[in-house]
Amino acid sequence: MSSDLCLISLNDISREGLHRILSANGFNVLMSCRGVERVAKAGLDADFTVLIDLPDRTAQLDAIRQIAAEYESARIAVLVDQFEMDRLIECFDAGVDGYIVKSMNSDPLITALQLVAMGEKVLPSQLADVLGRHNFDQAMPAPDLEHEMEDAKLSLRERDVLCCLMAGYSNKVIARELDVCEATVKVHVKAILRKLDVSNRTQAAMWASTRGFSNYHSASQDRVAVGNG
Repeated sequence: MSSDLCLISLNDISREGLHRILSANGFNVLMSCRGVERVAKAGLDADFTVLIDLPDRTAQLDAIRQIAAEYESARIAVLVDQFEMDRLIECFDAGVDGYIVKSMNSDPLITALQLVAMGEKVLPSQLADVLGRHNFDQAMPAPDLEHEMEDAKLSLRERDVLCCLMAGYSNKVIARELDVCEATVKVHVKAILRKLDVSNRTQAAMWASTRGFSNYHSASQDRVAVGNG
């Protein structure tokens, strides 16, 4: 885990307070600024974490995308005023590793950032309430899932990519796992989104997860292996 961190916060008081809290808890704050441009153009080593605290939704997403584009290996966490499911999905689709609601105190904040710095995904506790109200009766493969797969007309490789999307893999990791180039992965992802009629990779992963696709895919792979055996 790298303790290096860049802090982006529009509010001067909030930024100063976060800087002190982070520095007092083992983080080496490389840069503390109001906007993403300074960090994006700094030419930093890739092994660091970025904490983004921007109230404007569009500005926050733009900052996430700029950091993700400039520093492919950097970990990104965002601070938000409240939990919003659609905003969470947007953030993770843009490249975020941690979505942190400001209502927590400093101790869990530090723990959450430490997890992000170690490469873990961090989700807010409020998500558990949402999942608790969700009906997961179809979490296992539904009887008509195979028909849904046929209707979607996903190729075998697209199904492999969809499984990787469910695991939260980036295009770079998917390319390495499937031994293809990253450009090919992007083509597959675009095709998957179009065929499933969803807007982003997170929605595609949720589509597959709620239908028990990973179990269906594993069973299909096992049948192929037996057939070839």
